[in-house]
Amino acid sequence: MTFEPTARLLAFVLPMSFKKGDMTFIATRTGEDVRMPIVASNRPRQVVSTAHLDKGVWRALLHWSDGRQQYQEEKEIIVV
Repeated sequence: MTFEPTARLLAFVLPMSFKKGDMTFIATRTGEDVRMPIVASNRPRQVVSTAHLDKGVWRALLHWSDGRQQYQEEKEIIVV
């Protein structure tokens, strides 16, 4: 995952076998969480906007499945 704070975007690459997934942002200060579905497309690179998140430190949790196995990736981001 790559966070671009000035553009307020989080980008990541999923395998072409990707079937479904979601991104959850959790505010470390308040515990607030925001969930977004990730829609499969014919491109491996996915981009999610973070413009709706309040300023602060967030944990970005990416969950996805290829139909056989579940996968997870986590990254801490700072929204300014």
